[in-house]
Amino acid sequence: MVAMIAPFLSGLTGSITVGGVALTTAAGGLTVAGTLVNLGGSLLLSSAANTLAAPSVSQQQTRWTLSDLSSLLTKRFVYGETRAVGSRIVRCAEGKNSNNLYLCYLLNSRASEGEFELLLDKRRVTLTGDPYDFTGSGGAASNYPFVNYTQVWFGLGDQSGPPDEILDDMKSGASDPILATDAAQGCTVVWIKLHAGPPGERVKRWKSMPPFVEVEGKFSKVWDPRDGSQDADDPTTWQWSENHALCVLDALRTNPTRPYQTRNLLIDQWKVAADASEEIVSLKSGGSEKRYSLGGTLAFDGAEIEDAIAPLMTAGAAEFVRTAGRLGIRPAVWVAPVHELVDVLEYATVQTLQPGENLPTQVNVNYTSKARQYEEAALAPWDIPGAQAADGGAASVVEYGLHWAGSAQQAMRVRKILGLRARRQKTFAGVAPPSFAECEAGDNITANLPSPFVSRNGTYEIRNTHPAIDALGEGGVAMRCPVSLIEHSSDIYDWDPATDEEDIDDPVYDGTDDDMDPPGAITVTSGAGVDLDNGGARIPRFRFAFAPSVSAAVTGYEWQWRLDGEPWQAGGAIGTEIIDDDGDVFVYLSASSVSVGHDFRVRAVGRTDISDWIDLAGAIYDMSLSGVAAVAGLGFATFTGTAPANSVFTGVRIYRSAGNDFGTATMVEGLNAIDPGAAFTVHAGDETTVNLILDEGFDDAAAWDRVDEGLTVLGQLEHPGDTWDWIQQVTTLTANADYRVGFTALSISEGYVKAIIGDGQGAPITSAGVRTEIVNTGDTPNVLGFSISWNFVGAIDDFYVYEQTADHLAQGEAYFWVVPVTTTGAEGQPNGPHQLTII
Repeated sequence: MVAMIAPFLSGLTGSITVGGVALTTAAGGLTVAGTLVNLGGSLLLSSAANTLAAPSVSQQQTRWTLSDLSSLLTKRFVYGETRAVGSRIVRCAEGKNSNNLYLCYLLNSRASEGEFELLLDKRRVTLTGDPYDFTGSGGAASNYPFVNYTQVWFGLGDQSGPPDEILDDMKSGASDPILATDAAQGCTVVWIKLHAGPPGERVKRWKSMPPFVEVEGKFSKVWDPRDGSQDADDPTTWQWSENHALCVLDALRTNPTRPYQTRNLLIDQWKVAADASEEIVSLKSGGSEKRYSLGGTLAFDGAEIEDAIAPLMTAGAAEFVRTAGRLGIRPAVWVAPVHELVDVLEYATVQTLQPGENLPTQVNVNYTSKARQYEEAALAPWDIPGAQAADGGAASVVEYGLHWAGSAQQAMRVRKILGLRARRQKTFAGVAPPSFAECEAGDNITANLPSPFVSRNGTYEIRNTHPAIDALGEGGVAMRCPVSLIEHSSDIYDWDPATDEEDIDDPVYDGTDDDMDPPGAITVTSGAGVDLDNGGARIPRFRFAFAPSVSAAVTGYEWQWRLDGEPWQAGGAIGTEIIDDDGDVFVYLSASSVSVGHDFRVRAVGRTDISDWIDLAGAIYDMSLSGVAAVAGLGFATFTGTAPANSVFTGVRIYRSAGNDFGTATMVEGLNAIDPGAAFTVHAGDETTVNLILDEGFDDAAAWDRVDEGLTVLGQLEHPGDTWDWIQQVTTLTANADYRVGFTALSISEGYVKAIIGDGQGAPITSAGVRTEIVNTGDTPNVLGFSISWNFVGAIDDFYVYEQTADHLAQGEAYFWVVPVTTTGAEGQPNGPHQLTII
């Protein structure tokens, strides 16, 4: 049959090729069907249709599937700059240190570009050092909660074995040793050395064990046929790229399922598509990006390779072309028509309207959002302009999974292209002249037919063409080209970011706290209604309360307490059902001290997570005295105030110190019983002491004997100077007894004054101020008064004298505290200091 066809081929004038293959060299591919010889057709394959028939799995779902410890290790290629999940391939729990865990995760079943960042259980790990050096200590975590507990090594595919440090750790004590041959050569892996850390922090640090491992960065290198320095068969010459066409080409050529040979691919078309992918597109924000890029993980799970790759193609709205047995690509860009159809050889069928239920009016799109930690996100539903009004009836929605799209803006552009393509209604089918043998599926043509076919004119896209030769010439023409066309327009690809691009509400991710939410702020109460009455002595308690954590995973709360400056002590657990009328969780703590502050902290606990601690520092048991006032007396002090309305309050004690420091104070008055909430008056010392001086304020001159009428007694004692004087009262004192003297020197500008107590005299006083002293009466005591120097100029007031006994407080200036006491004898927070001068 080939011999019969050859004369027809040799008789053709000019050079006719189909899909880039000369007909004269394509005889081996010819087939005979009746009297027609098929010269090899060209067919446009819709990746979008394939995606709708078998919806693509999101990248989020792919990562979770690959991380499943129960599943078999799946070969995968990771493209672009993205986040890849790790599949555990090595685990050894014990080395020299049984608290260490050694892990190796497969990221990419081939070499990668790097640089990388590690995430453990969705938390980013900041590294110092060199995580690519397998001979050193790798990268050390420097951020909480991983610092000092995590070391990392990234293998980009050129590693020859595990990290040296891990091999050294495995030399003894390992129940499942790691071998030097565990290299995963040619693959991208991450080795991790984890230290368990303190038991109380492990749940916080290690949310799951082994952890969920993800790595961000630049992954697979791919062949670029446009670069003459790159060898299609030598991966060491390839470069990293996220170019849509180049990544799809790589998946076709290198996949483990059914790789395409380069000779079976229309490489020139892939070059054109690669150029189209790199065209710069403006963004609404004022920036720009390349037209079509992609990123994600392609898992080879047994599906047909074209089906597996269809989601990649749809991410760029690209379509496969199969011509003469070879596979090409049509990028989603507008190309001017390459041919004009001015005649048809046979009757053409035209359909101008499709059933409304077959046409979408709205497009929904899901995509992978980098801003949302590579989780699945959705664009706003896009109503195809004019579609609903044109069709009437209920809306018809079509949904595309653009999980491989390099950006939300790319997903928007693809959404428009796919939606408008799906709205095309006018189709044309017929037999075109031999000149159409030069056209391929995906080409745009202009129909300019004469009457009566004028209504069929317009711009079309070739969906398929099947050039054939009539070997017997029965049709009158040796070559004919059956074609199938669909209306097409540049409007499908037009894009104005100012009007077409929608705003994306991507929250700013804060990696500092992606943990379980802690409980609310803590409040504390004590006193009446809180103390424990066990039928005997009442026990003082605190009641700590807080709003529950808003995390749904909370199973309870852990709390701890301590006295100021001491180590934390375990308090216990609180169930989520322990709720008061205000909706707060609460717990009681017996007060270990009613004078020292108590620190309290609590955190939420789940089955696999814990929250941060919430703290309340310095809680003081409510034993506060109110309205306390202090007044100095003659060898005593008086304190008034109001007791706390506290069921464990029983009274007060009085403490005194020479300095302003309660730590040096000593008790000067024992327990004075007081009812809770009652007003009180408490004395320290002998409050019955009376002043022996009649007219201590110098208000009555008749009460005094004077030797000089120059002394003035009128509300105070004054002396103008120039004479030796004295003033006194006759009385009976105890012989050889100590008497306390106190007076106020209002002013002294010259001379001195001395107190006279019987035969005894006090020290000369030469300056103003409150003066106190003790004077012995001697053998014949009978007077009380003052001796005044001849040149004394000044004034005296408030003269006090009394016999000192053991019941009196020590004389002089001092600081006092009133201390509440509980029924158990424990002392509360001191009230004071109160500064007094005891006469």
